Amino acid sequence: MKFAVVDVETTGGTGEFNRITEVGIVLLDDTEVVKTFHSLVDPGVPITPFVQHLTGITDEMVQGSPQFRGVADEIDGLLKGRIFVAHNVQFDYKMIKQELKRCAIMFDSPRLCTVKLARRVFPGFPSYSLHNLTQSLELPDFHHHRALDDTMACAEILKLALNRAGEERVMKEVKNNKKV
Repeated sequence: MKFAVVDVETTGGTGEFNRITEVGIVLLDDTEVVKTFHSLVDPGVPITPFVQHLTGITDEMVQGSPQFRGVADEIDGLLKGRIFVAHNVQFDYKMIKQELKRCAIMFDSPRLCTVKLARRVFPGFPSYSLHNLTQSLELPDFHHHRALDDTMACAEILKLALNRAGEERVMKEVKNNKKV
């Protein structure tokens, strides 16, 4: 199975006016990491103070970084033919799809939410936030709300779920599952 584990940081919540400020992608072939990708992205709009405090990503940090258009083809190439995986997948998927559409790249992929997967494979935890879940699973601590670190943590959760539940059970959680 081929997965693209993705995390994005943005200028604010969802919506057409919010833009991506950072992208992290980990490519997994089964449970083996075969490639990682990371880029800060100049969103072309100010990052809200709340998000700056949450992520540590400031307007000054993204100055000089490529705008999304500058990394769009590479991101599209990394995601092609893979299951799009994220913690709360709808947010990251929507943001990536929206940014790719702005670059005239149509994107449609099967997707897997590690929150929903973890609730089924690892029931009974008090919280399934990325931070709390990694603690419950006794995974190493990481730099929260930074794209590549969040992606690496999410990839570890996926690997544990695959090892515990098996490919068939994990594949039942994939939405929009077409041949990839």
